[in-house]
Amino acid sequence: MTTVVRLPVRGQWAWDVRGEGRAVRISTHVESGLVNLSVWRHDTCVGTVRLLPSEVANLMTGLSEGLAQLAREPREDGSDSEARRLREMEQRLAVLESLVQAGDRRRAVPAFVGRVRGAVRGLRNGGPEAR
Repeated sequence: MTTVVRLPVRGQWAWDVRGEGRAVRISTHVESGLVNLSVWRHDTCVGTVRLLPSEVANLMTGLSEGLAQLAREPREDGSDSEARRLREMEQRLAVLESLVQAGDRRRAVPAFVGRVRGAVRGLRNGGPEAR
């Protein structure tokens, strides 16, 4: 028998740049003390990963290191404005990492997810969210 888990009311979405309805949903399950990452294709969940807070912190480190690498190594097309925006994003992520190191993960994780989501939207649109 399959167990159906009710989706939390709130969650954050990150949309794949390739389109085709691909997305990742980040949701917090307070009752179990876990953060759930689910991979979606259109309206179907095709996979999930449940993470402990310490694993989320490791994931955040990996994401910020990846962003830092993108900022250090500009794209071959010479897109200086994108490199500048990524450097600014790296600085904002450093502030969030300091919250995690200070033991304030309860504030850091939602702030991190929200800022990364806004920054990615800004990079896609070239809008003020990227600044």
